[in-house]
Amino acid sequence: MAAVTKTSKTKAVAPSSRWSNEREIAFLDHLALSSNVAASERAALLTPGTAYRQRRKSPEFARAWDRALREGYGRLELAMLDRAINGTPVTITHKDGRVEDKIVYSERLETLLYNAHRATVLGSGEANAGSARERLARKLSEMNKRMGGDG
Repeated sequence: MAAVTKTSKTKAVAPSSRWSNEREIAFLDHLALSSNVAASERAALLTPGTAYRQRRKSPEFARAWDRALREGYGRLELAMLDRAINGTPVTITHKDGRVEDKIVYSERLETLLYNAHRATVLGSGEANAGSARERLARKLSEMNKRMGGDG
């Protein structure tokens, strides 16, 4: 049974396998944000598998799909780098009632990202230039600039 989605006017809209420019745009926009094909099909009100069929039929759409995924993974990597560099704020409530706010850094995340970019770091002669956190900050700045930010 197909899922039914409510629109802003509370009219029920069933997902469809019919392709349109509007659905393509909705799918690609959501894919660039989420990197999740199934969720992007739901957001575009497409039945499961419709986008994959369109990808096989249209090389142009396949290229747009790849661009959207690269953008989505770029966003994910930026978010991960930001958490690795700046930490994650957490609130700890102790048994005695004290509340403590602190920043937690994930060594596992830092190691994962460092290893993912190790060839770049070692290849550029920066292997000994600053701490891992400083190197990650430089990498985050470079990626931010590539994605249109100011660094």
